[in-house]
Amino acid sequence: MRKGLFGIIFIICILLTLAMPALAVTALKYATIHEPTHPVGYTAEFFASRVKELTNGEITVQVYHSRQLGDARDNVENVRNGTIAFTTLSVSNLSQVLPVLDVWSLPFIFKSDDHYWYVLNHPKSWEFMKQLEPKGIKTITWITSGARNFFSKKPIRNPADLKGLKIRVMASPVMINTIKALGASGVPTAWGELYTALQTGVVDGAENNHPSLISMKFYEVTKYYTLDEHMRIPDLTIASTKVFDKLTKVQQQAVLQAATEATAYMRGAWKVAEVEDLAKLKGLMTEIITVDKKPFQDAVAAVVKDEAKRLGGEDFVNFILQTGKNF
Repeated sequence: MRKGLFGIIFIICILLTLAMPALAVTALKYATIHEPTHPVGYTAEFFASRVKELTNGEITVQVYHSRQLGDARDNVENVRNGTIAFTTLSVSNLSQVLPVLDVWSLPFIFKSDDHYWYVLNHPKSWEFMKQLEPKGIKTITWITSGARNFFSKKPIRNPADLKGLKIRVMASPVMINTIKALGASGVPTAWGELYTALQTGVVDGAENNHPSLISMKFYEVTKYYTLDEHMRIPDLTIASTKVFDKLTKVQQQAVLQAATEATAYMRGAWKVAEVEDLAKLKGLMTEIITVDKKPFQDAVAAVVKDEAKRLGGEDFVNFILQTGKNF
């Protein structure tokens, strides 16, 4: 009798197990414009692996590198409509959504890397970025992109050398006006089109950081790299609020934890990449030019004040400038 009862219980357990739905796995897309070998590329992979671990496999993040899902502007729109869940990009690319964010692109507002990170980690900066949430975008972490420098076909040693040149910039009014103040013309060009634009003479130069020159092989079409460090424009990872809000509270916390860990991972990876890539560039370009920054700073000083006022971001910019006095 007991043996038969155990048999019935065993069969019921099997039937109940079969009737239970399999654990649902949510697959989310993460788009980046960078190559897998760029620090942003392998930081995205790190983030994906941590989300999977922290959610016990409930969420998998599929990373699409090298503009597979579009350029930065495409990725912004796809985050907003929920087609993709995450992307990492320059904050300048968000000025199309919220113009005041272009204050991050103002020249020479950060005294140093330490000042930059102090500002990014300050509660005022996180509060400032919450303005994006009604637009369907949630900031989940900051990602460094180092200091930006000019790379060009002719040497740039002072602002006078920029006169008449066409310099590629992101679609940022602040960047365009900064380049204009230096005597050149800012030409918005998609990242994926820049190599050809330099090769064919559509632009005479551009500006970005060491790892970007290496990953995109811009040293093949420009020969001079000017270390003026005119901007430190933050990169950040954003999430679609349409996607994020559908996750459980536990899953949301896992994503945010993974994002925080990704920032720490990226900071270390970036330091290594900057040193190694600058060393490589010294052997790949005709000249690495170190300049006196003051003439460049003087040329764009009015841009900081005028653009902050135009954008309605004077209070936030003053906060950045005031904190710089401690660095």
